[in-house]
Amino acid sequence: MTEKPEAYGNDIKMFEERGTPVPDKNLPQRTDQQTSFFESIERLAANKDVDVSKIKQFMEMQEHALDRNAKQAFNSAMTKAQSKIELVVTKSKNEQTHSNYAKLEAVLISAKPIYTAAGFSLMFYEGETTKDNHKRVCVDIMHEEGHTEKRYGDFAIQTTGIAGKAMMTQIHGEGSAFSYGRRYLTCMIFNIPTGDDNDGNGAGVIYVDEKQLSSVVDMINAKSIDETLFLKHMGAESTDKILAKDFGRAMNVLKKAKGSK
Repeated sequence: MTEKPEAYGNDIKMFEERGTPVPDKNLPQRTDQQTSFFESIERLAANKDVDVSKIKQFMEMQEHALDRNAKQAFNSAMTKAQSKIELVVTKSKNEQTHSNYAKLEAVLISAKPIYTAAGFSLMFYEGETTKDNHKRVCVDIMHEEGHTEKRYGDFAIQTTGIAGKAMMTQIHGEGSAFSYGRRYLTCMIFNIPTGDDNDGNGAGVIYVDEKQLSSVVDMINAKSIDETLFLKHMGAESTDKILAKDFGRAMNVLKKAKGSK
């Protein structure tokens, strides 16, 4: 039995009413350059007189140009994003170390709307580290124009305080290290000051002098103190960056600390 054309009428009408599919804005869209590139390849491939090796050579040249332009766009956007990110106010108080620090949430609240508006997104994940009792935090810095750069850092898993007293479980220590790593890398990528930075303006920040520094280093060496944990406890990036006002507290912490000896 032959079906009547009317049997398809409703299906055809439904198909026609669908119109042109609307692109999903959540998916990466081709740039004008990328569209032009693919259209050029299609035209060359359709020409039977064009040698395949020539098409390959053309593709390599175009891909190189696209990569170069994407990196330039990445650098330009990074400059603009960094210029707009303001000082992250240290709103949290560390009751154990009595020092201010910027929480990851504070950093993201301040910076994320700015760097996403500039076309950036960050993807964090765990990598393999060669350092004992550390967690490697990796991040892909992706830009909407197609260029991606990678960064990583190894962060200590701290489950005990400087005096050797247990603070958290191993799992909590690993989670804390990953969270700290995300905050640290985000600040590093976008050059975000967290309130502890002098920012080169001589804003009254005074570090330990040579005599005080020598006392700190001698104590660390004499008791074989884990310098990484000590500096993290003090909120300093190096021994010479310990604030002068914290010298007394630093020496008290070292005196109470249990070294490896």
